[in-house]
Amino acid sequence: MDPQPGHPNHTNHHAGFAVVDLETTGVMLHDRIVEIGVVLLRPDLTVERTWETLIQPERDIPNSYIHKITATDVVDAPAFRDVAAYLGSLLHGRALVAHNAPFERRFLTHEFERAKAENGLTQLWVDTMTLSNQHLGVKKLEQALAVAQIHNPLAHSALADAQATAELLRYFRACHDVALTGFPTAVFLAPAAEPRILPRGTSSGWSGQLSRTLPATGTKDEEAYRAELTCALVDRHISRTEMRQLEQAAIASGLDADDVDAINEEFTRQLVVEAWSDGVITAEERTELLAVADALSVDPALMHSLLDEPQAGTAPGQFTLHPGDRIALTGAMDIARDVWVQRATAAGLEVGDVTRKCVLLVAANPDSMSGKAQKARKYGIPVVGETKFAQLLGTIDNEPVSEQPAASELLADSARIELPEQFSWLSPEHVSTTGAPSSQIAAAWIALHPTRPLHEMAENLKPHHVPEATGRGIDRYLAVWSLEHPEMLRVSANDLLQLAGVGPKRRSQLVEMVVDLAVDGVPEGPAQQTGAAKAAAAETQPVLGQRQASTASLPEVEPPAPAPSDPTPEELLAAASAPRYTPVPVPSSLSVPALTDPAPAPVKRPKATKVFKWSAVLGMLCFFLFGLCIETFDPDAESLPAGVFALGAFFGGLTAAISGVLALFNLLRGK
Repeated sequence: MDPQPGHPNHTNHHAGFAVVDLETTGVMLHDRIVEIGVVLLRPDLTVERTWETLIQPERDIPNSYIHKITATDVVDAPAFRDVAAYLGSLLHGRALVAHNAPFERRFLTHEFERAKAENGLTQLWVDTMTLSNQHLGVKKLEQALAVAQIHNPLAHSALADAQATAELLRYFRACHDVALTGFPTAVFLAPAAEPRILPRGTSSGWSGQLSRTLPATGTKDEEAYRAELTCALVDRHISRTEMRQLEQAAIASGLDADDVDAINEEFTRQLVVEAWSDGVITAEERTELLAVADALSVDPALMHSLLDEPQAGTAPGQFTLHPGDRIALTGAMDIARDVWVQRATAAGLEVGDVTRKCVLLVAANPDSMSGKAQKARKYGIPVVGETKFAQLLGTIDNEPVSEQPAASELLADSARIELPEQFSWLSPEHVSTTGAPSSQIAAAWIALHPTRPLHEMAENLKPHHVPEATGRGIDRYLAVWSLEHPEMLRVSANDLLQLAGVGPKRRSQLVEMVVDLAVDGVPEGPAQQTGAAKAAAAETQPVLGQRQASTASLPEVEPPAPAPSDPTPEELLAAASAPRYTPVPVPSSLSVPALTDPAPAPVKRPKATKVFKWSAVLGMLCFFLFGLCIETFDPDAESLPAGVFALGAFFGGLTAAISGVLALFNLLRGK
């Protein structure tokens, strides 16, 4: 008797298939899903229906240049926990299909776990990447589609990639007679109603939703709403996140739709008065004010009449920065963050973390959901983009130099520098000397405690916590770190120097990322490595080499630029075999009294003769193992072990040859 649908042994012969594709914030264990695409196929592989939605990852999206999904796009998107049950109902009773199935399975497993939702995924999926490798000799989706002459109109879009994968599956069955029987089916037994979704390219209107949800009565607090509106319009632009905050502020303040319309109109009039203060409305100002009016649902006819004739009256105070103000930065910016820090410091600003003393957060995307951005909104700190920040810096440059407080005054008044509460080891004296930016806290930790585990840096850190990727070149070394040390924060600052390619400068950057993790706050729930995540760590390395380019998040250079693919295991092995990168140490201005731990001694490089001996041994051993692979189970040398041994033999022989020449040269010189 055939098994019943929903039974764990129920096969695709009865239920059909579910083709799944995901877009994510990166490829590491702590990254999140930003888009899901599903194509449901009948047993004969005809399309039954499709389903897609963007997902709010509740963190920054550093790789938008790959899949074109930005923080703005997902402001109104549901979180994974909101769609988990319904997604399970779509997959229930079907064999699961994906291109690079381990990647999709790992991310879905982690997301179901974070959401505390039922996880009925199977371990065995139909993997079109495996089929592509067997029958076409290629692995990447775009390469397989090119060979099969299948057009994908929107690559790196979850639904489009899922549809292309479904077409590729039909191609393998029709042209290569691939058997698709015997695969287990997913089992999700919990009932689920269809949730709110947000497909790519759509957006929900704000003003209509505001009018429907505002209460009709209640205690009114117009000033709270005005304060939120003032904060939102610092940059004369209302982001989608700010729209949602205004809606929440209006509801919390007990305002109805008429109250909000009146305040919005009054505030917009004031902005027009401010724009007319110099006697002219430029085309840029007109466009900016019309966009603000449209966002606030102010009558367009009224706005045009205000802009066409000079207006007099009261104008809102314009936001300005002053020397001594603290600002913070977040996200992978168009201009390198170090450049912004230099410009801000030169203007007399203090660049640090988001605290209650911070007056402005500069974000790569004002809709970012990074830890810093969420904290800034909680404290009522304006969030602006790089363009507005550049304008504000220009205003500071025009102020008299005499208004800027002397550096000695700032250092003398230690109360003006806020002590980060997470770092109990950092005394007020240290803060008054180094300041509180992440880079200086990282430098202090390296100088004071180079051998202590990094999780001891702050009380809210645990060994299994994972620093957040930045979308810049340093992420490559973050990936190497996570591969060699699954519990990343159990290592010390000195241990980081043992990673391939990491010298003092990159070590400082990695430690700074740990400081940012402590300051921004560690995500709640099982997002950090739990049992399932630890089990998945073993498959992270092959995933890095096999995931199609749509999920790449580890660019090679700064600032971020599209990369063809992520580092493969072979590339990581080559990096590990390369000579260690050790740049000349940059003199630090850090002044730390009474160091408790001795500074690390300089690392002595091995003699050429010793390098020659061990390189020769390694090369011969790898050559022997490579030959053993060919003679036994892999005559075509297509397996991963054979590739690793071949690379080991090559690099061992190359290193032995070079070091042998150097050793002979030293011998002739009498050294």
